[in-house]
Amino acid sequence: MRGVGFLLSTQAKKALIGYNPISSRIISARFDAAPFKISVIHVYAPTSSSSEEDIDAFYNDIEEALTKTDKKDILILTGDWNAKIGNDNTDWKSVMGKYGYGDRNEPGERLLEFAIVHDLYVCNTKFQHKPNRKWTWASPDGIHKNMIDLILIQQRWKTSVTNCRTFQSVDISSDHSLVLCNINLKLKRRSMKISNIF
Repeated sequence: MRGVGFLLSTQAKKALIGYNPISSRIISARFDAAPFKISVIHVYAPTSSSSEEDIDAFYNDIEEALTKTDKKDILILTGDWNAKIGNDNTDWKSVMGKYGYGDRNEPGERLLEFAIVHDLYVCNTKFQHKPNRKWTWASPDGIHKNMIDLILIQQRWKTSVTNCRTFQSVDISSDHSLVLCNINLKLKRRSMKISNIF
């Protein structure tokens, strides 16, 4: 079973312009904000055991979503990427900070290549935190922990990100942890009708 969606605060709901369910793995939403509108694409990536065709289709759907995003918008991508980007940023300084977690796998490398192509930055790696504020997923036995739920933002807006960390103490009835990313942006209240396609 899979699916994606948005849980909005009252303020975010009032700023919502529209949303677009692209597939069972990808949804986008657009918000009125200052100085620019905000487009958020939320994803649930196939696991590393999925076929190459499924993974290619997933990235093709994201590419399609990006083509429908206004180029002036502030772009944020969030979700379960099922990709480990690791903590070594030696060859990836343009897209990630030095505070990642664990080792990198092939899906992680693909995500970083995607970030380079689209001028994105992985917010989770920007700030120094204790390990339990970095990992976002744990195996049922608690032995294996990874940072796979990631938030990416356009390079030109990364200075607006003031913090990004997980909260293990919040019970969300999942093997994933809540990831909170603070970004200095101002939402605007709208009185216009919300569109389910934008």
